[in-house]
Amino acid sequence: MTRIRQRRDRHFIDDQSRLYWINGPEHHCYLSEQRQWRSGLTFEELLEWKQCAPSGLVSQRFPSLQAACEAFEHHQVQWSLDLYLRRMGDEMALQRGVDDYKPTALQDEEQRTGCLRRQPWLGAEPSRPPRCELSARPASCRPATPELPHQLRRRRSSALNPPVR
Repeated sequence: MTRIRQRRDRHFIDDQSRLYWINGPEHHCYLSEQRQWRSGLTFEELLEWKQCAPSGLVSQRFPSLQAACEAFEHHQVQWSLDLYLRRMGDEMALQRGVDDYKPTALQDEEQRTGCLRRQPWLGAEPSRPPRCELSARPASCRPATPELPHQLRRRRSSALNPPVR
């Protein structure tokens, strides 16, 4: 028997960490399996940042949300592949999979409140770009050794002599 571990509105996660969504009107709904592409997000972050999209697997219709959940838990779901939903899920995954993705609702909230939110998959704070310590030192602190020429560097003197034909 598969158990629903967490549920929020029409989304739920089973005991094997697979995500599902109950689609359609309450009196004629069906289950849709959802793909996740970011690891380490909580269930709430996954839904808030819309880091899931339909895989294309859909169930038969159910007369209520409760009936859909009960059928899922008792292995009474018959799965089929919906190619249109699969293509739509692929397009959503491409759009939402970029590092700087923010759902429209969060963008609107940021504009309204002025409080910027960082994507949870980018870490807690922005990392500083790498910096070469030798070039950051003032000239007086750098080693006094003359710079060695790079082995693959072209010499300008060859530009003065025209090529032999």
